[in-house]
Amino acid sequence: MRVDLHVHTVHSRLRVIPALGARDCYSDPLEVYRRTRARGMDLVTFTDHDTIDGCLDLLSRTGELEDFFMSEEVSTRDPHTGSRFHVSVFDIDERRHREIQRRKGNIRDLASYLREEGIPASLNHVGSSIVRRRPPLDELVQIAAGFPLIETLNGAQIPAANAVAESLAEHLALEGRVLGKVGGSDAHTTRRIGWTWTSARAAGKAGFLAALRRGTVRPQGRSAAVTPMLRDVYQVVGAYYGDLLRNHQGHFEPASRRRATACAVLSLPLHLVGLPITGMIYRRLRVRGAVRGLRKDLARWAEALDAARRAEREEAAGASVEAV
Repeated sequence: MRVDLHVHTVHSRLRVIPALGARDCYSDPLEVYRRTRARGMDLVTFTDHDTIDGCLDLLSRTGELEDFFMSEEVSTRDPHTGSRFHVSVFDIDERRHREIQRRKGNIRDLASYLREEGIPASLNHVGSSIVRRRPPLDELVQIAAGFPLIETLNGAQIPAANAVAESLAEHLALEGRVLGKVGGSDAHTTRRIGWTWTSARAAGKAGFLAALRRGTVRPQGRSAAVTPMLRDVYQVVGAYYGDLLRNHQGHFEPASRRRATACAVLSLPLHLVGLPITGMIYRRLRVRGAVRGLRKDLARWAEALDAARRAEREEAAGASVEAV
């Protein structure tokens, strides 16, 4: 079975510049559902930022769906290090959503709750999550080990970022903590839906979710390429201006619309000419830098682990000789 485990809808909000009132996706939930199935995915889920409104919107129009389950992408932080992360939680309901949102201020508390409830959850796009503040490796390892899954193939991340997430999973496995590896397109438009997915040998929704809980899944598909990502950015920007102009979905109150219009008019030249391109280049460079640092930390950790194991073997061999 194939499932794209990282997909957004119009209910994902962009909180970077609140005055703009922008969303980071403008895809209608029903269209996302149909496009996902048309792309060959056997099941569908939405992972909007800190909300299940997209899931509820879809189900309010279709009724219960045998090939759909509710999920969300939680924005959380680690109070110990100040680092921020995104965690996808799968197969939840409204009660669990409320409790997850209550606990999201502490990623370790959140992870503990998810384990207690048996909720499959993945630590997402580690490479880009550590751009602002890279935690010490031992802290990052503790955080990652708190989740049963890790996203090692994100369709919106550069190959190097996905590779370092894979390396982190491999190093955890060396210490006896095996994480399931998942993938998803991280699609913010309908264009890239189903380009990256998670596969499992399973039958039906219950079978796939059981495999997800066991971690017997694997990611497939592609990492980010510049041209499709740039098209997505411009499509989201265009959709924002269209939403602001027509407001047909009622996203703006009169006061907030006036404020957003003023900001949007001032920033229009940047949006049309250079901001998407320069912003993407700048972001990719920062991710590369963070990934490079984490890769070096992992290499030093591997060397130290190897040295410690060699010392243990030599000590054990010496003890055997003395015993003889």
